[in-house]
Amino acid sequence: VDGVEAKRRALTAAGNGNTRFAAVLGSHASRVNETLRQLDKDQFIQRLGQRDATLWKSDAAHQRVIQNRLGWISVLDQMRNSVGALRAFADEVRQAGFTHAILMGMGGSSLFPEVCRITCGVKAGYLELSVLDTTDPTSILNAQASHDLSKTLFIVSTKAGTTIETLSLFERFAEQVQALTKQPAGPQCVAITDPGSPLEPLAKKRAFRRIFLNPQDIGGRYSALSYFGLVPAALLGVDLSTLLDRATHMAQACQAASIEKNPGVWLGTILAELARAGRNKVTFALAGPFASFGY
Repeated sequence: VDGVEAKRRALTAAGNGNTRFAAVLGSHASRVNETLRQLDKDQFIQRLGQRDATLWKSDAAHQRVIQNRLGWISVLDQMRNSVGALRAFADEVRQAGFTHAILMGMGGSSLFPEVCRITCGVKAGYLELSVLDTTDPTSILNAQASHDLSKTLFIVSTKAGTTIETLSLFERFAEQVQALTKQPAGPQCVAITDPGSPLEPLAKKRAFRRIFLNPQDIGGRYSALSYFGLVPAALLGVDLSTLLDRATHMAQACQAASIEKNPGVWLGTILAELARAGRNKVTFALAGPFASFGY
């Protein structure tokens, strides 16, 4: 957070006439500044906070879709109320004898847990986490061979509840667990999905240990700080309160009414203008323990 804020201050100062800004963005600097001025004129920040879908589309049908994908704006407050329950769940599965967890999910359902595992590691006494976001047979067989399946918790993570790769992985491991333990795999399984998705009744029918129903208005690619990210983070022993506090600190900075003081708008504008200019590959080169955020 502090590093991003320092960079924002440097860019702001540079944008006010410092030649270093031009050196960083070259010929794109004028377009970035022009767009920032237009966003300020359009009251972009205030309208985003109000979930104003007209920021993106004029078509009413598109606006309805967009309005149902802006839950990330308020997700921090919702998840803060769930911290105690998530800690209790992590303690419950530890006390039940689970030592490992395998998360089955694709794309948005898997990236934050993977980053969290690499960045934060596993707290002593908590669950080792493996992420399976592949249908590669070798990877699946390796995961199967490297875990004591009788002590493994399986996290079935899919927003739509229909992701064929995720559901196929679940059926594969459920079959293996039942063959090993002679018991249904349901009590070793956790579902993370949207309310009303096909996974919800399936999880109830198969007697899953827990079903976490995520806020429905959060798109998969924006779900890191919802149940999709925080359930596996809790199992790793991550301090969820600190994580959410730091996210809140940056969220508040990104709500600053002044464009010049808003790091989120600066970053978004630079990315957008460079994309318009054909710079369509982004690499985040980050140091030390934060390198996996590039994922």
